[in-house]
Amino acid sequence: MRVTLQDVGLYVDVSGPALVPDGDEMRERPTIVTVHGGPGSDHSLMKVGLADLGDHAQLIYYDQRGHGRSDHADESTWNLTRWATDLRDLCDALGIGKPIVLGSSFGGFVAAAYAVLFPDHPGGVILANTTGGRLDQEASVETFRRIGGDEAADVMAWDARELSEESGAAWDRVCMPLLSARPGFPQELAHRVALSIPTTEVNLHFNRALKSGDELDPWPMFDRVVCPVLVVAGTDDPVCTINVVDDMVTALSSTDVRYVRLQGARHIIFRDAPQEAVAAVLSFAREVSGRHTAP
Repeated sequence: MRVTLQDVGLYVDVSGPALVPDGDEMRERPTIVTVHGGPGSDHSLMKVGLADLGDHAQLIYYDQRGHGRSDHADESTWNLTRWATDLRDLCDALGIGKPIVLGSSFGGFVAAAYAVLFPDHPGGVILANTTGGRLDQEASVETFRRIGGDEAADVMAWDARELSEESGAAWDRVCMPLLSARPGFPQELAHRVALSIPTTEVNLHFNRALKSGDELDPWPMFDRVVCPVLVVAGTDDPVCTINVVDDMVTALSSTDVRYVRLQGARHIIFRDAPQEAVAAVLSFAREVSGRHTAP
């Protein structure tokens, strides 16, 4: 379905019911609003990764402005502030009060911006395989070197330096297959990519703004976050490296923050450690939703 906000129409999909029969009563399940990664991807990759979670919670998926099946809008609106505002406005339009928001990778940048810009809005925020707005390119290069050799490190360094369509295509070819530690990912990746609608121009636009310092940095405002936060990260993630995640957790220490480190997992944590990742998210979501459910 499409939901129209102030200046943009967003493609939205819902997986699973919020209420399920339980004997003679209807039992409420947690509702989790998911924010996809990228930039330049869409919600389809999250739908694959979170399939197991959908057996226990209602999941709201949507394509962010500029992505997938949603309106692309003007490129001047492709920024964290507007994406975070869209997230808030979408939850309001769907009547989701105190939402539990799960931001994955780049979606975690958006979720972090949302949490600091609208601190009274979320019921809880899950930052999954993300660093919430900051990257350490040198650590990424060395992590890629460790898991993929010199070619992967060189391509990562080239793309970080140049941010061109050519370097991005090389990154997709060489580095992307290394984002999961479990066997079979390169073969599975072709299927995952085929499901998505790529938007290269959004990727280049955002990453150039991030590199130049023209993007919002949520970190200095983390003391504004008042909702519970769950951070889930892979120790071998070559994109959102664990050293930055550790620092992010420290920066979030003014709120109720829980941290789950998945040993040996890379960037695709719901593939590399599905049981642990899903269990952590579901436990958090049930606890947080219980705080906001009327007796």
